[in-house]
Amino acid sequence: MKIKNIKINSYGNLKNKEINFKKLNIIFGKNESGKSTLLNFIKNIFYGISKNKNGRNFSDYEKYLPWTGEDFSGKIKYELNNGNTYEI
Repeated sequence: MKIKNIKINSYGNLKNKEINFKKLNIIFGKNESGKSTLLNFIKNIFYGISKNKNGRNFSDYEKYLPWTGEDFSGKIKYELNNGNTYEI
């Protein structure tokens, strides 16, 4: 599977971001620039986001609520090895 494009409307501190991926991609940036938030967006869009705190002060759901008060929103376009393209 290859991720082709990510569009984040609102997720944590990320708002109105679009990323187009090429053949090889490296995500880098300064501390607190959203790298881990982007990674969690990808994980959560495929597997869902947990409201379980598991002994922590905040659940992932609470941690990544959009800072602007909107609902979670975004999509990922990906391609399977057989060439079929899908969007979540």
